[in-house]
Amino acid sequence: MFTKPNPLLVLRDSSDGDQRAKALRSLREPKQFGGSDTDQDAVVNILNTAAATEKQPLCRLAAIQALGRFKDPRAVKGLTDGFYNASAFSTETATVIRCQALRALGETGNPAAVELLARVVREPPAEGTELEKQQTLDVRIAAARALGRFSHYQATEALVRVMQNERDIALRDRAYESLQAATGKKLPPDAKEWEQLLHQASYKE
Repeated sequence: MFTKPNPLLVLRDSSDGDQRAKALRSLREPKQFGGSDTDQDAVVNILNTAAATEKQPLCRLAAIQALGRFKDPRAVKGLTDGFYNASAFSTETATVIRCQALRALGETGNPAAVELLARVVREPPAEGTELEKQQTLDVRIAAARALGRFSHYQATEALVRVMQNERDIALRDRAYESLQAATGKKLPPDAKEWEQLLHQASYKE
């Protein structure tokens, strides 16, 4: 009979990237399963640190993925740090990590995540090579998708601005889909109609 290794012991003792990634990915939030405050603090600290500082991309991605399942408000900071610290890797790898961090921020459902998501989705198009432009666009699309999880004025406003000002069709389409998901409204893809909804006093939160 095989028993699964204790992920905390693996993270303490192993430097093997695959083993560490598997251990990080398997961590569950103690407070969701009857754990103590001490256990909660320990696991959140481990994942937040790993999301921002693990030397192997696979491990960072695993920590970020796990944090997306956490309801602890500290997960938002860990994911935000993971987003910004991705610059330690190549541009291609950093893009993957940033997209995963934004996706996980959406999964937390914590309104504190909206500030970063809104800022990212409203960034101007990148200068540089076609690859660099696409990578920046991929990150903004990930932010737009994550904003669809928040019925929140700031989230909706950012998505409406994308529909008004963005030239890229894929990003506009993603913003439109997220607006429908966030508001529960089935308006046509017309920025003016969404703008009117945005400014209805009854909708503002």
